Amino acid sequence: MISWSISTVLLTLLIVMVFVCRSLKTQLRREQTTTARLRTRLSDMRRELSEVNSRRKKLLSASTQALVIVEKDYTISSANKTAKRMFGKPARGTTLMAWTRQHQLQELVNQTLDGQKMPPVYFNLNDRGLQVNARPIKQKKEVVAVALGIHDVTELQYLSRARREFVANISHELRTPLASIQLLLETLLNGALQDKAMALKLVTKISGQVDTLRQLAQELMDLSLIESGQIPLKMAAHSLRTIAKTQVENLLPQAERKHLDLKIEIDEDVGVLVDETMIGRVIANLLHNAIKFTDKGTVIISAKLPNGTAPVPSTDPASLPDDDEEGRVVVSIADTGIGIPPDELPRIFERFYKVDHARTAKKSGTGLGLAIAKHIVEAHGGRIWAESGGQGTTFYFTVLTDTCCD
Repeated sequence: MISWSISTVLLTLLIVMVFVCRSLKTQLRREQTTTARLRTRLSDMRRELSEVNSRRKKLLSASTQALVIVEKDYTISSANKTAKRMFGKPARGTTLMAWTRQHQLQELVNQTLDGQKMPPVYFNLNDRGLQVNARPIKQKKEVVAVALGIHDVTELQYLSRARREFVANISHELRTPLASIQLLLETLLNGALQDKAMALKLVTKISGQVDTLRQLAQELMDLSLIESGQIPLKMAAHSLRTIAKTQVENLLPQAERKHLDLKIEIDEDVGVLVDETMIGRVIANLLHNAIKFTDKGTVIISAKLPNGTAPVPSTDPASLPDDDEEGRVVVSIADTGIGIPPDELPRIFERFYKVDHARTAKKSGTGLGLAIAKHIVEAHGGRIWAESGGQGTTFYFTVLTDTCCD
């Protein structure tokens, strides 16, 4: 009886163990299936994450603006090449403030992490104007990081400033002749018409002011057309001496009134490939400028061929010619006038710019002649610059020789 009971128990235990083993095997298969599914899902997530990171890196590298991702603890998790060129390569765990040293960026990130929608922030870095836009990166409606887009707006700021200066300058240039005309007309209306001699004198002055306005309007139109390339150049081979001689003859009466000598030191065989009318205008503008600011002495126009001893300028290295000006003639116009201060030289080709108003108060002009000359020379593929040693000024510009394309 006892033996039967033991057998029954053993059989029962065996049956239980079989069921337990089967259950464990079933559970193990489920676990294995779940593990395999999780592994597949993990592999898919890793692949997706890798693709996301790859796309992010491509977007970061392709962007022309600096892109930076700042985590909630203010560490830099990502920065593209443009950002690294601005601030250097960030070390692992570097914070935004330690990396950029820009408190404006720190404040922008703080406010964005707090959920505020911030307008662009502007700051300067190494003489460059930068605009920063911040966008929150959210996870389950919580801001976990901030993306910063930093764009160089130096040129836009320059253009905006140039536009404001242009409006101010043209307003100033128009105000003077208009005020003179108004004053002269009021004088006529208040009784000067009865005095024929006085009336004729005032009308002559009005005519002169109208000519100034006409010249200003014409030069503005010409400059606009030249800058936009709407005046096509008629390139042909010409004698440089002939072009210079024509302009010297036109301005000779003006020079003689001031007892100035105009000299041409250009060989007959110096040929250039230019638009005769346009280069003639450059020479005329430079000669007129030299005559206007020279009270006594000589104005000389000369030229050197590429294989000659061309003058070597010493100011504003960014605007100087290359050492090798092969195929170009260097034309110079030198005067013995009042000269130009060195700190003024980089700006003399700007529209409406006039050197030291106190020194030139009695010299009339629109301030557009040199700007027009600059754009014409550049349209010919040449360059223009100036030197001054305190007294006397020499302007240089380059043009192609008529043999450059043989």
